[in-house]
Amino acid sequence: MEKDFDVIVIGAGVVGLSISYKLSERYSVGLIEKNKKYGLETSSRNSEVIHSGIHYPENSLKAKLCVEGNNLLYEFLRENNILHKKTGKLTLAIEKDEIEEIERLYSQGIKNGVPELKIIEKNEIEKFCPEIEGICALYTPTTGILNVHYLMDCLYEKFINNGGIAGFDERVINIEKKNSLYLVETEKGRYYSEIVINCAGLYAENISRMLGFNYDVYWAKGDYFTITRKFNIPLLVYPVPGKEGLGIHLTPRFDGILRAGPDVEYVEKIYPPYPDEKVNSVYKIDDTKKEIFFEQLKKYLPSIKIDDLIPESYGIRPKLQKKGDEFKDFVIKEEIPGFINLIGIDSPGLTCCISIAQYVKNIIL
Repeated sequence: MEKDFDVIVIGAGVVGLSISYKLSERYSVGLIEKNKKYGLETSSRNSEVIHSGIHYPENSLKAKLCVEGNNLLYEFLRENNILHKKTGKLTLAIEKDEIEEIERLYSQGIKNGVPELKIIEKNEIEKFCPEIEGICALYTPTTGILNVHYLMDCLYEKFINNGGIAGFDERVINIEKKNSLYLVETEKGRYYSEIVINCAGLYAENISRMLGFNYDVYWAKGDYFTITRKFNIPLLVYPVPGKEGLGIHLTPRFDGILRAGPDVEYVEKIYPPYPDEKVNSVYKIDDTKKEIFFEQLKKYLPSIKIDDLIPESYGIRPKLQKKGDEFKDFVIKEEIPGFINLIGIDSPGLTCCISIAQYVKNIIL
């Protein structure tokens, strides 16, 4: 048997695209995606935030790859003229008992190597955003926003220009080790490669199990609402994080409109092939959450009105921690020679996409 590729990457989200692009500079790479186009799931349904790295425990993969990825991503966006903006972010203490968490995040950010961190007082918050209320805040200037669709378009184009080959509408149904090569079978074909990289996102645990590696992944849905009234809020505004996530926060779009979200709602996993009516009954934005969003937002944006909120979109991210669990790190490892697993790549996966690609390349090298 002869190999078709040096490397097969399964999953064409933003991380799979980044890895495929980076490896195609040196290897022959095949990219397999079950959808009709790249980036149709988690990668295109998120806050489009470039994170600074304050939220993750020291020496965790999330911390290291986020701080490194922040720099690498901004550099890539600048070099390729991709729409982005370094807005900065305020993480607010609204009550006195939240000040300690702001101080902890500051300390954690310093340990992680996040630059230019600053704790600011109430009067400085008002200078940034007169309409925002808080006792104090952690200011992270390296936080920003980008257009993830333009980023994925650029990564895909570079991958193809490097000689990469992509197969869409190809669901993987089996993977086997055949002597020194891996056989990857899809609904359309059979391909041999020396290396297989699992970037299947929501479905990564299924791919992993084909080679005998079992992980429990949980799906967390997050809804977003658009704020129709214009507020003068030019940067990201977050409450202190909760146990389940970073809290319902405000993200300015490039047109100046604000979006609020996401929340965290653990949902049933639905695997293809599946009936459309089942998907439609589970995966839709929940308009009844409007009051919950309003109650959370008015704590730090008191002038907001419930009628300012309209449903926008939702996204689903894969998590290694189930509801109520403590922090779980990314899994990025070579399970057996030639098979590299990426499991539980939730936030800050977008920020880390370039640094993850380099990390995987280093594993191979």
